[in-house]
Amino acid sequence: MNRRRSTNLVAVAVAASVLLSGCVTTQQDRIGSNDGTDACYQYRVALDSTGNFYAEDMLKGAAIGAGVGAVSGGLIGGNLKGALIGAAAGAAVGTLGGYWSAKMQQGRDQAITGVMSDLDTENQNLNRTQVALDQLVNCRRAEITRVKADYKAQRIGKPEAEQRLAVIRAQLDKDYAIASTINQNIVKRRDEYLVAVDNIQPGSADKIRAKNASAKTTKKPTKPTTSAKGNSATQVVDRTNTAFETSERIGNSTATIQQMAQKEATLDAV
Repeated sequence: MNRRRSTNLVAVAVAASVLLSGCVTTQQDRIGSNDGTDACYQYRVALDSTGNFYAEDMLKGAAIGAGVGAVSGGLIGGNLKGALIGAAAGAAVGTLGGYWSAKMQQGRDQAITGVMSDLDTENQNLNRTQVALDQLVNCRRAEITRVKADYKAQRIGKPEAEQRLAVIRAQLDKDYAIASTINQNIVKRRDEYLVAVDNIQPGSADKIRAKNASAKTTKKPTKPTTSAKGNSATQVVDRTNTAFETSERIGNSTATIQQMAQKEATLDAV
């Protein structure tokens, strides 16, 4: 009987993990096909490729949380209903706070070292995403400028100009969908690091938020703080702040794409 129950609990844990990973889409689904008419397609591909890092890690965290929750829920409840409830709770833990809890399984010192190393990788990928976003935005803006220049110089008529801008708006809508999904995953991961840094140095998360809110109000970018000096807790705070700053810029660039589609890519803005 106990063996059957254990087998059922494992099956539930696996099923929960599979269900959580069911939202994965292929790159072709996200970026669309390349018919050769999109001058900025390569930059969309580059942006989408950077998003794999954030999406895959978040799904793995949720799946692990669901699996652990299913087993513990089943053990406590003694039945499959308890396992299913545990799976839901585990998934919730896996999406906020689960990262730090998992790190702490190795002990506090190793957890801090692990978070610091993860943040180094995080910041490298955030920089790649920002670069890809900048390239995509600049390319789209250049295309819009080219159409408007042709229209003003009367090399093309209004119908053709509007048709070309309509195509660009559709491309921007697709760009925004990709960038927005990436940004949402980045924010989820950022929240995980804020939970971690608050456990390492209490009160740090609020200070990081306040610092970046102040910088946004004054419109003055803060200086990078990824110094190798200081104790390990201070270094984690610095790296978390850098990740927060870059994620804010990525969010702003994502909003810019949407604004371009609504305002810039129209003849009204000529």
